[in-house]
Amino acid sequence: METKKVETGQAISYGWTEVKKNFWYFVGLAVIVCLIESITSGYGRSHYTLDILGIFLSTWMACGYTRLVLDYQAGNKRPLADVFTQVKPYWRVFGANLIIGIIVAIGFILLIVPGIYLALRFLFTIPLIIDKNLGIEEAMKQSTAMTKGIKMPLFGFGLTALGVIILGAIVFGVGVFVALPVVWLAYISLYKRLSASPVPANPQ
Repeated sequence: METKKVETGQAISYGWTEVKKNFWYFVGLAVIVCLIESITSGYGRSHYTLDILGIFLSTWMACGYTRLVLDYQAGNKRPLADVFTQVKPYWRVFGANLIIGIIVAIGFILLIVPGIYLALRFLFTIPLIIDKNLGIEEAMKQSTAMTKGIKMPLFGFGLTALGVIILGAIVFGVGVFVALPVVWLAYISLYKRLSASPVPANPQ
């Protein structure tokens, strides 16, 4: 059976190459997502209503940019306006984020390591829902199978992606609009590679 590999450098390199090819497209996508997600910020003290609205907006944007990046990698470059129209999987994505968020939070309360393990286990749940039109339970099961035996390499990918975003934020603050799509593309590239690999039995 083919061994699954997490090629972090290759994934990040792919993301950077594609952003350079379509610079303004991806910067525009990042700006739109960040602007929409920041609507509820800037009001001073945190307010429950605004916090809840922010969660709904973040889910909306996650559906949009994930669909655009998935289709871009498949050779279909959608108009940027399509980031607003990807609402079909909305409630499944919302529910998955809620369930996974609770599970991971419990893991972190118990100990830090279980929280990280669970976050990595369900890392690909959202793209599976959007890409393959799966239900929440099936997407979580498939993500579990995809990530079996490669949690540490995935953790390394996560740290690298975080470093890219931090580096982007350091560059006059606006570099984050380049760093975000690089990470999105790298993440989807990794997802596509792993989803094409044989699924192991008894995933953990």
